[in-house]
Amino acid sequence: MKKKIILYGVVASTLLGGGTFTNTASAAENQEIMGSNIGVVPSNVQAAEQSQNKNSAYQDIDERVKKMLISAAGPGTVLRNHDIKDAELNGSNIEGSIIENSQLLTVGENILENTLGHEVTLYTSGYEHGFKETTSTTNTSGWTFGYNYNASLSVMMLTASHSFSVDYNMSTSNTTEKSEDRKFIIPPQGFSVPAGKKYKVEYVFEKITISGKNKINADLYGDATYTFNNQPMSPQLLYSALNFASDKQGFEPVIRNNAVGNDRFGIRATGVGQFSTEFGTRLYAKITDITNSKKPVMLETKTIPVEFETLSADTKIIE
Repeated sequence: MKKKIILYGVVASTLLGGGTFTNTASAAENQEIMGSNIGVVPSNVQAAEQSQNKNSAYQDIDERVKKMLISAAGPGTVLRNHDIKDAELNGSNIEGSIIENSQLLTVGENILENTLGHEVTLYTSGYEHGFKETTSTTNTSGWTFGYNYNASLSVMMLTASHSFSVDYNMSTSNTTEKSEDRKFIIPPQGFSVPAGKKYKVEYVFEKITISGKNKINADLYGDATYTFNNQPMSPQLLYSALNFASDKQGFEPVIRNNAVGNDRFGIRATGVGQFSTEFGTRLYAKITDITNSKKPVMLETKTIPVEFETLSADTKIIE
C-alpha cells in the first residue's frame, strides 16, 4: 500500500497564462503548519547532509523504533515485538529555503509589414516548441521508510502564482529524478498593423528553476509487547512507551484528530527533503515597431495561452 503527503494548495494548470494564487488551506491547517518548529535542523538530518558516505548515515525508521522501545523496557521486562498498525507521511514547505531563477527563450519570430494604405490584421506563422522539464528530490531526513510507502507532497509557491508538486521516494537515500519531454503548439496569431508600418513579433517562453527544502514527518501508530518472566504483558502504545524511553531516537509524541480511541496516539519522526525543479511557466508575444530599423520602438507584450502536451516521462534513481 502507498501513502501520499498532500499539502493543500492550488492545483497546477497545464494552461499557460496569468492567474491569481490562492491558498485554500483552512485556518486550522495553516496553524498546524506554521506552529511547527521548522527552523531547527535535527541532528540526524545534519549527519545525513554532511556525511561523505551518505547511505551509512541513514537508518530504516523501524530500527529506530526498536531501539527506542528497548530503552523503554521496565525493570525485569524485555521487548518481545512491536506492531505498526498505521503510518502517515506528511510535510510542508520550509519558508525561506526557496531559490528561484528564470530563463527567457525566444522560440519564434515573424516580420509583419503593411504596405497598404489602411490598417490591416496580419498573421504570424504557427510554431511548435519542444522542451524538457526535470524534477529531482533527495531524502535528507537521516532515515528511510521501510513500510512500502511513498511520500508525495505539493509545495505551495507564493511567487507569480506558480504551483507545482514534487515526489519523494522515502524508501531510499538516493536522489530520485523525474524528467518529462513536453511540447506546445502556437497557432497563427493576428496583430493589427497600421498603414505603412512594419512590426516584429517575437514569441518568448519563460522557464523557471526552483530549489528548496521540505519538512517531512513520519507518523507511526501501533503498540509494543513486553515480556516479564517470559510471559507476555498487555500491549503498550508506542505513544506511551516513548514517555519511558531513555533513548527516544528523535521521536516525539503526536495526536491525530481523524481517529478515535487509542488510534489517535502515535510517535513522529521529522526530517528534511531537498528538491530542484525546472518547468515552463508562460508564453508571451513581444511586439516591436521596426519601421525605422535604426530606432525600433517596443510597443507591448501580450500573453499567449497555450496548452502543454506530455510526450514521455521517465523516473530514475541516481546512485
